[in-house]
Amino acid sequence: MRNISLRITVPCMRQMALTETSMPFSPALFRATGLPASVLLLWLLLSTTLRAENRVDFTRDIQPIFNQHCVKCHGPDEQNGALRYDSKVAAFSQADSGHHAIVPGDPTKSQLLARISSTHPKDQMPPKGDRLSQTEINLLTRWIQSGASWPESADAITANADSEPGKNHWSFQPLIPTPPPAVKDPSWPRSPLDQFIQAKRESVNLTPVSDAAPAALIRRATYDLTGLPPTVDEVTAFVKACDPLANPQTAYAALIDRLLNRPTYGERWGRHWMDWIRYADTAGDNSDFPIPQAYLYRNYLIDAFNQDLPYAQFITEQLAGDLLPAANQEERNRLTIATGYLAMARRFGSLVEGYPQHLTIEDTLDNLGRTMLGLTISCARCHDHKFDPISARDYYGLYGIFASTRYPFPGIELFQTQRDLIPLIPASDVDKTLAPHQKKTDQLTRALEDLLAKSEQRAIANAALETQTTIDQQRKAQRELQSLYLQTRKAGENLAAHLKQLPPIPAAYAVREAKPVNARIQIKGEPERPGAEVPRKFPDILGGQQLPPALANTTSGRLQLAQWITHPDNPLTARVIVNRIWQRHFGTGLVPTPSDFGLRGTPPTHPELLDWLAQEFLNNGGSIKHLHRLIMTSRTYQLSSHDQDHESNLTRDPTNQLLWKFNRQRLDAESIRDTLLLVSGQLDPTPQTKPYPIPPSKNWKYTQHHPFKDDYPSNKRSLYQLTKRLTAQPYTQTFDGPDPNVCTTTRDQSVTSLQALFFVNNDFLHQQATHLASNLTSLKLSDSQRLHHTYLTLLARPPTNDETQLLLSHLETLLHKTDHDPTAAWSSLIRSLLRTNEFIYID
Repeated sequence: MRNISLRITVPCMRQMALTETSMPFSPALFRATGLPASVLLLWLLLSTTLRAENRVDFTRDIQPIFNQHCVKCHGPDEQNGALRYDSKVAAFSQADSGHHAIVPGDPTKSQLLARISSTHPKDQMPPKGDRLSQTEINLLTRWIQSGASWPESADAITANADSEPGKNHWSFQPLIPTPPPAVKDPSWPRSPLDQFIQAKRESVNLTPVSDAAPAALIRRATYDLTGLPPTVDEVTAFVKACDPLANPQTAYAALIDRLLNRPTYGERWGRHWMDWIRYADTAGDNSDFPIPQAYLYRNYLIDAFNQDLPYAQFITEQLAGDLLPAANQEERNRLTIATGYLAMARRFGSLVEGYPQHLTIEDTLDNLGRTMLGLTISCARCHDHKFDPISARDYYGLYGIFASTRYPFPGIELFQTQRDLIPLIPASDVDKTLAPHQKKTDQLTRALEDLLAKSEQRAIANAALETQTTIDQQRKAQRELQSLYLQTRKAGENLAAHLKQLPPIPAAYAVREAKPVNARIQIKGEPERPGAEVPRKFPDILGGQQLPPALANTTSGRLQLAQWITHPDNPLTARVIVNRIWQRHFGTGLVPTPSDFGLRGTPPTHPELLDWLAQEFLNNGGSIKHLHRLIMTSRTYQLSSHDQDHESNLTRDPTNQLLWKFNRQRLDAESIRDTLLLVSGQLDPTPQTKPYPIPPSKNWKYTQHHPFKDDYPSNKRSLYQLTKRLTAQPYTQTFDGPDPNVCTTTRDQSVTSLQALFFVNNDFLHQQATHLASNLTSLKLSDSQRLHHTYLTLLARPPTNDETQLLLSHLETLLHKTDHDPTAAWSSLIRSLLRTNEFIYID
């Protein structure tokens, strides 16, 4: 039998090579081979075993490769490129690049094989170290060739949405407004808000301090709502109204209403919003081009706060005011100006060609995320967010909305004029003014935009060539791109020169609709490396709403975005603004990281109170003034800041997280300056309703080395002073003013020698002290009465007997040193009071 098998093996194998092992065992098979049945049966059994051993098995051969080389960057912790190799569904889905990593049966179209075989630094995977062996590559190739079988039982993680990192994070959960809790001492709370605070204090046996004195309270409330101090008469009247025999809370509630109805309220709280949306009167590009029309948006904010515009409407107007109906031209202008929020996004660079518009859109998304949603959305520009459940697809779903939006062009070094602003006069008037020039404008605009499109396409093609062609071919392609860039620059110069000659028309620095497009993912954040197209949408964690197909070709989606953000089911929007308002009243938010409600942010100290306030806010139409009343009429807000007799509280809660006292806060830069002007009688209280005297654009010659640096000082309130992005005022920097380049979440409260020197040597401060002294000495009062008036003016309280004796004695010395010049003596005494902590801090 052994000899027979040796003689027949070769011809038998040659014949059976054409036969499938699954062929039925039949008499025809015997006749084809001419072999005995026992021999043929033995051969078939051996052949089947050998084939089974040679077949690639996923669990045995492929999954270990994925686990060793791929899952670290493409697994449950990270999903770079929207790829996961621990889940069948994810592994076979489209990647961010627009390709499929695994195409069953087709190794040539499977990007996985191309990337693990590549030696180019931009393409190879893994990117460094731990490269796959040729044996492993061969196994993957054979597996894909054979159909890429992946049994369901092999998945390490199921597709259960609840397993997504961060999905169960507190801030993404629906609002859960719970009733105010019961407290052991029901006599202490004055409002439901107080019950939340008191219950948590009682749980750790903390005793709150006593209530603030009326003088301290009116100073606190007045600065909080107006950014200015109360007058002498206001302090005197309020202290009298708070006599224990009267009804202090009625007087206090009336005070809050009066303050909320003052025009200065909108100036104060408009300034807070300007902090968050990084307001500036310049564009922030290399030459920091001026934006003469920016003041219109600032004034819109002031008016919106004074009118108590419902918060949902406030957001909607800023994102999509131009898409809302308007009854007349005045209303249309107001809604157009509101979109200055988007137009305010930073600009970058100096060149027309290769202009980095993607960075302006990134700045838009970053600010929108931080200000309105408390999320760091822009972290997903280059890859899925490392911590929060925000993917690159979420980012580019939002990106497409703003890629479909036409931003105004502020001018740059090589295009020294503005473009694409929105007229504030009827279209018929615009046509009448510009008609003689329109044909040439259209011609030059088309020439520039055609070259920009060709340059963009060429840049994308060149980026793809880097991994596919020789160095010489790449250099040739780069020369072609540079030639296009030169043509583009020349076309830009021609258009800019033409636009400078056009008659000026009233216009807003605002946005409008552009051609609707879906964005393509930019691989590693590089526009020259486009990947998969993403429909315009909201982040999945917040609902994942997509722009309806019926609207996709007709609108940018900004109005729908505003609706998604302000929808009551979105748990973030109300929480974020309520927390911001709380923060500006108490110095610290219930969530101590107001612009980061994500996994890296700090959880709320009082989550139930936060949700209760958010629901109250929504139930009252999104009224910010209602929220002020709710917070400021609470007993918690009216506590004293003095803690000398509460050592145990300081030991157990040194940072005052449980609000057993009021946090002492330093006056911000604007309030210090405005107060000095007000008390000296030099403040011009009228709003700035005209543009700054910025030179007309036909005279602009700003460059990177000679940027716009003009300044136009006045005695108006500080928020009306021109704000430049690249050259901040020394005074503003000294007193921790906002950074106009980013969302300023929290103002620092530093204590520096420069601040002390300001109160000693600064000319502005000396001038205001002299003005106040001159006003005092002109009053027919005794020195004691003047001192009393000065204290009420600067500190909102009368001096004590000891202070009176000390300062009147000091005044005598000063009069002697100044040759009995009363103005000089009082000016020196006033400067001494201005240097006290009591003046610069709010108790």
